[in-house]
Amino acid sequence: MNIKNILLTTAAATLLASAAQAKDFTGSLFLPSKGEVLSNTTVDLSRAKIKHFHGWAEKDFTAGEELTVGVTDNFSIYGSIDNAFNYPHITNRDYNNEHNFSYEIGGKYNFNYGRWLSQLGLGYMTWQPRSWYGKHKATNRWLKYLGAEAQIGYDMCNGFVPYASFSAVSPIGYRPQGREIDYSAKLGAHQSFDKVALDAGIRYDFETHGDNTNEWYAEAEANYFVTPKVAVGLHGDLFLAGNTWKYDRTIGAQLKVLF
Repeated sequence: MNIKNILLTTAAATLLASAAQAKDFTGSLFLPSKGEVLSNTTVDLSRAKIKHFHGWAEKDFTAGEELTVGVTDNFSIYGSIDNAFNYPHITNRDYNNEHNFSYEIGGKYNFNYGRWLSQLGLGYMTWQPRSWYGKHKATNRWLKYLGAEAQIGYDMCNGFVPYASFSAVSPIGYRPQGREIDYSAKLGAHQSFDKVALDAGIRYDFETHGDNTNEWYAEAEANYFVTPKVAVGLHGDLFLAGNTWKYDRTIGAQLKVLF
């Protein structure tokens, strides 16, 4: 093999390696291909306080795991479990013990048309207040919710994807104040580099029942690709304006692995 062929082979191998690293699995529009599994492990620390309330601030520390399995190249099913801890000093110790679980299962489907990317998702969520707060403070009823989400984005072909999303969540099996539906809309952008992926946006939470809280949040996430299939990072959101909170903020870390 002469020098020219060696250089061409080396260049080809470098391009292939770069292509392998270029697969960004950290964005909300990503779904694993058929047979792939995406694991997302998170920990979160949050602080919030209601407006015009002179008592304590709400302090929470949670951890969660979500697995997304590619059934086809465009359709995935997912399941997640989250736990709210009851540790002293970093939480209010509002809960009955350290095992305060919530669960979610659902599916997501991607529709892509050229550079246009879109996704539809449907999820079922449940948790048991009696397990969280004790039998003297809550009923034995499992609370159940049904949620739906739609996203659309545009691939600028340089790692930059602006996107918009809209979601709705409603309790099922009971109606505490009629049909309650909580909505959330977001405008954001995702930028992928060789080793880093960034995501930021503005979220608006609102409802059509009772007094509309009109809550605005800023969201951000950063991920670093340790390997082409492992990413670690930080995420957070910050309350900007609204009718409920004096302040509300969350910071967390995540580990994402594509199998």
